Amino acid sequence: MTHRLLLDTSSLAYRAFFALPATITDGDGRAVNAVRGYLDMVAHLTRTHAPDEVLHCLDHDWRPAPRVAAYAGYKSDRLPDPEELPWQFELLREVLDALGAIQVWAEGWEADDAIGTLCAQAVAGDCLEIVTGDRDLLQLVRDGADGDGPVVRVLFTVKGVKELARFDERGVKQKYGVPAARYVDFAILRGDPSDGLPGVNGVGEKTARDLVTEHESLDAIVAAAGTLTKRLGERVAAAADYLETMKSIVPVRRDLTLVVERGERDDARLDELAPRHAIEAPMRRLREVLDA
Repeated sequence: MTHRLLLDTSSLAYRAFFALPATITDGDGRAVNAVRGYLDMVAHLTRTHAPDEVLHCLDHDWRPAPRVAAYAGYKSDRLPDPEELPWQFELLREVLDALGAIQVWAEGWEADDAIGTLCAQAVAGDCLEIVTGDRDLLQLVRDGADGDGPVVRVLFTVKGVKELARFDERGVKQKYGVPAARYVDFAILRGDPSDGLPGVNGVGEKTARDLVTEHESLDAIVAAAGTLTKRLGERVAAAADYLETMKSIVPVRRDLTLVVERGERDDARLDELAPRHAIEAPMRRLREVLDA
């Protein structure tokens, strides 16, 4: 069995940025809070989970053109990154390269889609644990056949990465009341304002759960609109085109060509980067874990 941690790098770096003050700067006055926080996250996860591999999964485009073409409102209201953040992703990638880390992305797509493709490539007996703060990735949760245990789990950030909610298929069902394989339908009905997706008017988590439980697919829900309560049936019927469109928006892609970049450990380069960018302490902690 190969145990891999798939880190939703964009999600975790954003969390690190907002968890630590942007007044943490290097000698040139540039913020390094996201990089420091992310490196400490990786050290903690590596120490506590002891994976065979850690894969850092990156956004290549956080608003992919095919999704925007299908639905112009996709992430259209999201605020620009704070000005202190974009360059930190460049620094983080340079540091990860010098650490010999594995970085993965899919050109033109989000980190979610790279993660989805990695999960689709997993074989029986593999264990992939996705560390993320994005509920959309719950759709990837998959248990192994014949009691082999989970093939794909989600470790959802609660308090950074020191408190994680663990989701296998049973966990998804307990939390949301729907099977992981139907989580996409549930999410489409409920909507996600953070992604600019309104869902069906008047449908919250409870109604979405009931609809998914009582019908085998989104198409079946639309077809059954006439049998629902008058108000709900009208809302579902009015949202039929929206629901059809969401089938190409909410599902994570699992069939993309991945770029996999494996760095080469370069301690001299790390020794130069750490003091120059004021990341000595988190770099030391991570190197100690990796060397152990």
